[in-house]
Amino acid sequence: MKIKPSLRLYFLIIMIITGITTISIMSVASFNYFLTGLDFSVRRAMRAQAYQLPIPADKAINVNNYFIARHWEDLPKPIKDNIDQEDIVENKLVKKVDGNPLFSRPRSGYFVMKLNRGNEVRYIATMFLHPEITREGKNVFPPFINLVLIALIAMTIFAIVPYVILRKVTKPIEKLISWAKRLNKQQIFQPHPDFHYSELNSLAKILQSSLQSVQESLDREQQFLGYASHELRTPIAVTRTNTELLRKMIEKDISKEKQLQVLDRIERASLNMTDLTETLLWLNRKSDKSIPLKHFSIGLLTSQLAAESNYLLNGKNIEVDIQTDDQEYLLPEVLCRIIINNLIRNAFQHTNEGKIIITQIDKKLVIHNQNISQSQIKNELGFGLGLELTERLVKHYDWQYTTIAEQDSHYVEVNFESVN
Repeated sequence: MKIKPSLRLYFLIIMIITGITTISIMSVASFNYFLTGLDFSVRRAMRAQAYQLPIPADKAINVNNYFIARHWEDLPKPIKDNIDQEDIVENKLVKKVDGNPLFSRPRSGYFVMKLNRGNEVRYIATMFLHPEITREGKNVFPPFINLVLIALIAMTIFAIVPYVILRKVTKPIEKLISWAKRLNKQQIFQPHPDFHYSELNSLAKILQSSLQSVQESLDREQQFLGYASHELRTPIAVTRTNTELLRKMIEKDISKEKQLQVLDRIERASLNMTDLTETLLWLNRKSDKSIPLKHFSIGLLTSQLAAESNYLLNGKNIEVDIQTDDQEYLLPEVLCRIIINNLIRNAFQHTNEGKIIITQIDKKLVIHNQNISQSQIKNELGFGLGLELTERLVKHYDWQYTTIAEQDSHYVEVNFESVN
């Protein structure tokens, strides 16, 4: 089974390997410096002792365990037996250590230096024998073993400390992961928790912002589908009805003039669907591209849309009074069509018995429906979307919009004259 990579494990392994390598190198270097320091200390001590006292010409003297003589032959026999005179160079420490200082204390050691001050030559030497037993009679570890023990302790600490730090760091990360898994539509718009570290808080903010953008896109898509299904119902119904009517007219060999009239209604419905779709896409994408303006009559458009929505009045006792003129204005026709169509359909759909008055004066359109029946009519799918879309379009163009809802009547006024 393939092991999945883990940043936590990778970081821990790298830290341990780095620590062990560093400590090992530092331990070896420390031991080398330790030996070098010993040699330096011995040389310095021997130099200091060499000329403190006068030396007889025929024998060596012992000062603080240092043997000082003018001639090589006067030094103690153990030193002459273990050090070759030919190896002695002036001002150079010559030594011989019996045993490996890496793993045990040496059994013996011999040190000799030849010094020359003026015309006087002196030999100074020292030695130690069987130092493995201390004054207390206990075995003493060699320096290298001490260094190894210290290195092992340091490695252990170096392995434990990153592990503890890593656990402390990964807890907020695990908290971030758990929070991200539980995110839903409501939580992505709420402030995120504090994850202790600024980097994790920034990451949570970026994640939340990305999800918000995705959710807003989904909401716009759902809104578009709702608007489209609502707005296209009427032109689709007109197309289907007139298509069936045209088929019957062809079968019964009705005059071509009347057939062309039906075909014109189908064509207008098709064009309306195209314009509606493009408008809804424009509104959904929040495009900066403006809707083209066109000269048209608000009154004629209102009458046409009321005629197309007459199917909503089937089976109802409703009087419709339409008062409009033929004056043309330069306006975005498609948006005006959507708004007027929604307001008319709302009035037709939610009046069971009574009167609907539609009045158009200049750029102002008023729809007042009076419902004298107390029966309630269930809202059809898409009614709420129609009013929501109307409010969005009116707000986008800064048109004046007034609505007054009472128990038995509803008054709506829209003025297509921009406030600015």
